[in-house]
Amino acid sequence: MTTVVLASASPARRRILEGTGITPQIIVSDVDEDALEAAHPDASVPELAALLARAKGEAVIERICADPQLVDVPGPLVLLASDSILELAGRAVGKPHTAEATRTVWRRMGGAGAHLHTGHFAARLERTSGWRRVGSAEAVGTSVIHTAAPTSAELEAYIATEEPFEVAGALTIDGYGGAFVTGIEGDHNNVIGLSLPLVRELVTSLGFFWPSLWDVNR
Repeated sequence: MTTVVLASASPARRRILEGTGITPQIIVSDVDEDALEAAHPDASVPELAALLARAKGEAVIERICADPQLVDVPGPLVLLASDSILELAGRAVGKPHTAEATRTVWRRMGGAGAHLHTGHFAARLERTSGWRRVGSAEAVGTSVIHTAAPTSAELEAYIATEEPFEVAGALTIDGYGGAFVTGIEGDHNNVIGLSLPLVRELVTSLGFFWPSLWDVNR
């Protein structure tokens, strides 16, 4: 039996795991993403995605080790963390947060293509008297997104939903924004927030049997 902890508040990432038969325990990292990005001004966009995923994972590992009852199972457990960043014209485009920032992103992105990088971090924790990390692995998945150019009225309607404010690149393909995506090269789940094939590789490299994560085998 393998317990899975997801270091993310993202409903989309949780749904990806649940869709493949894995129900994770959610522990949010509370990492200051903007501060971390500002501290690494020379990092490439893929490097930044990896840094953010690792920081989130490390923060939750620290919490679990400090409070073993936070995950009250005999062990072992696998911890997963990830972070997605859109790369547009060589520059990082994170969560826009505001309507005006969303308009700016879509003026540049609409009718064009962009790279979506998702950093993945996985760690194995085992328990004796308390939790301890015995290994970790990480990788970055990259997908190319091709988008339509929404009309001004369509864009304003999309902004009114507030959906794009807190997602990488002001776009989510599994919601209102899906109609503006004309094609994806690579893993579509990577665009949503977790590449399952990549997660399987990381988890397997840490000594886990992937089907042991499925609910039916717990």
